[in-house]
Amino acid sequence: MTRRALGALRCAWPLLLAGCAALDAPRLAYQCPQRLGFEARLYQDMALLEGERGHAVLERVAPADGGAALEYADSTVRASFGLGLSHRLARLDYAGVPEPVYCERAVSAGGNASAPVRAAERPGPRPPPPFNPGAPEQTNIRSTNGRDVGPG
Repeated sequence: MTRRALGALRCAWPLLLAGCAALDAPRLAYQCPQRLGFEARLYQDMALLEGERGHAVLERVAPADGGAALEYADSTVRASFGLGLSHRLARLDYAGVPEPVYCERAVSAGGNASAPVRAAERPGPRPPPPFNPGAPEQTNIRSTNGRDVGPG
């Protein structure tokens, strides 16, 4: 392997690792009534839902009925996955809507919809903290009082 190829591999290694980490939570497609659908990525501590009307980040919560379903919630929706005899159903309980919405897991091309729904064995990706303009910044600049300035 040449030096250039080795250098490129060193630079690309963090990107490759980040790409592999994103693949560990499969996208689960669900079809709901009125031709609505969404995709979910389930993690140990959170679920990422992406649909035609936007996206949601839900925190993992204890099951309301003490069951074995995977449940995630925020202030607007509570989502339960792995319901039904075949564990292919998801239930969405929206705040302010009296009836729950049941969605069925869709069969993807080459996928197996009968595989059990499980959360990935790692925490979900967290966004970086919001920018705080008042926070101290780390730099390599040293300020002195002028007395200890010398060579080097």
